[in-house]
Amino acid sequence: MQTYRPALALGFLVGAHCFFTLLDASGKGLTAIMGIPLISLIRHGIQVLLMLAMFGPGEGRALLQTAHPGLQLARGAALTGFTVFFFTALSYLPQAEATAINFLTPFAVMLLAGPLLGETVTWRRWLGAMLGFTGMLIIVRPGSGLDGTGVFFALLTVLCNIVFQLLTRRLATVDRNTTTVFLTALIGVTMSVFLLPFQARWGGWPQHLSTDHWLMLLSLGITGTISQLCLIRAYYWSSASFIAPLVFLQMLWAAAAGWLFFGQFPPPVNQLGMALILAGGVLMMWLETTKSLPSLNVRKEKHT
Repeated sequence: MQTYRPALALGFLVGAHCFFTLLDASGKGLTAIMGIPLISLIRHGIQVLLMLAMFGPGEGRALLQTAHPGLQLARGAALTGFTVFFFTALSYLPQAEATAINFLTPFAVMLLAGPLLGETVTWRRWLGAMLGFTGMLIIVRPGSGLDGTGVFFALLTVLCNIVFQLLTRRLATVDRNTTTVFLTALIGVTMSVFLLPFQARWGGWPQHLSTDHWLMLLSLGITGTISQLCLIRAYYWSSASFIAPLVFLQMLWAAAAGWLFFGQFPPPVNQLGMALILAGGVLMMWLETTKSLPSLNVRKEKHT
């Protein structure tokens, strides 16, 4: 039986959120000078190289060994779709608002975690998700002035993220974590290469790259790799329905990054929505950790 450790899962999740936010900020900055397919290719390509450098000498072929190649392929495709669609959305929307739209995902994950993963969604998790979702609706309200094209690509991101989150939970206990991260990046590279013919129409080729641009490109792979490893460990020590409401907490990091890097600070009404998102996450975490919960009914298999 796998031990249920929500506090440890939260620690890994916060780490994943911080690095995801830095990844999103770098991607948003790069969309001003180059198209999305090239950004995606570099982001996943650097992750492949980092994984080979860190784990290749010791694990070698183990990085390619999976008991579920179909699930790994689907997860890699979902993350690639998430990357290209979300970076496209970021080129039209502020980072905090784009992240808020993506918080439609937790509701779907919680609904599907029962029939697909055999998890029980408690009332505490529904309460946290309801508060977070209400905050999201305040942010993405009619008349908010958000660009329609950006909202469309953000919704496509939601679809990809639903698949990605569910498959991350499934693979976290049946395949090696390093294998999952490596294969996802490798699939991302392959799919990004096929998207390169659309580069000219999807943002264009870069005309000049400064030192800062090169550093942002490098950071895509580094922050992407670390965030993936942290996210998988968070799912290993918890359940998809537990993680789902806590995903709302990333809103705070996104708002901070938008203000720090792009000078885009949410208006007072949106700040109210973010306060509800924070309240939902903190309340659910407090209720979960103050009640004795049974171990997860999943087998503890290969992991690193």
